[in-house]
Amino acid sequence: MIKTEYYSSLEEAFESTMSKDYDHVLIRHAYPKGTRIYPHTHEVHEWVVATHGHFTVESEGEEKEFNLDGEKTVVIHYPAGTEHGLTVLGDVLEYFVMRN
Repeated sequence: MIKTEYYSSLEEAFESTMSKDYDHVLIRHAYPKGTRIYPHTHEVHEWVVATHGHFTVESEGEEKEFNLDGEKTVVIHYPAGTEHGLTVLGDVLEYFVMRN
């Protein structure tokens, strides 16, 4: 199951997702329509955090589509070792990846 949570803002999403007094890596991505991030894994937990854009994510044989207009922020959590990928369906997708 693809683990998702919705928040009213980026600030609320990061506040709820980040552990206090613990180092996190934050990466900002921007990809054009048609970009595909092929399924892969990491040895750490990873969260995709997005407020705008049309895209699909896939994980462990499941696929879920998102079409965000800025009204909500979605956080998608991939536990360490979980295979996951992403495809950009809209013009441009800008999002954050957070790892611990």
